[in-house]
Amino acid sequence: MHDNAVVVVVIIGVAIILAAVIVWFALQNRSERLRTRFGPEYSRAVSETGNRWRAESALHERERRVASLHVRALSAEDRARFEESWRSIQAQFIDDPNGTLVEADRLIRSVLVAEGYPVADFEQRAADISVDHPTVIENYRGGHQIALRHAEGRASTEDLRQAMVHYRILFEDLLGQREYTQTGRAL
Repeated sequence: MHDNAVVVVVIIGVAIILAAVIVWFALQNRSERLRTRFGPEYSRAVSETGNRWRAESALHERERRVASLHVRALSAEDRARFEESWRSIQAQFIDDPNGTLVEADRLIRSVLVAEGYPVADFEQRAADISVDHPTVIENYRGGHQIALRHAEGRASTEDLRQAMVHYRILFEDLLGQREYTQTGRAL
């Protein structure tokens, strides 16, 4: 009887250790998957939350939220129209850097709406975009910060030029070959 109890305790102990190892590996795989998918956005989320677990939960929630959206590829006509608008905005920068930044921001929003991203709140919009465009989301944040400073009258012409560079990188990624996004998700 005593030997049976020892065997049961050992089996339970081994099962607990095995379960802990499986959970640990699952969490490591999740962390690696999120780190790979989000790149610099992963580090930013960890830094903002101060906790890897909360950051990973937030990133996972972003993935679920965006999966529920109806994000879609642009039609060839929309893509051509947006590209023409962008060329026009860039051509006007020398003559009107203030106005072109505002127009570039509007164009980015129009592209996002056409693709199916909600655009009400900047932070939510940036979080949503980071799921499919994690390597360029910092450009959106950088351009947006300069646009905010510009609205307050605190941005130089060089700042405006830098914002346009940020927006161009994001714009090109948004209009790029959607079948080959960072997530591999065909939109």
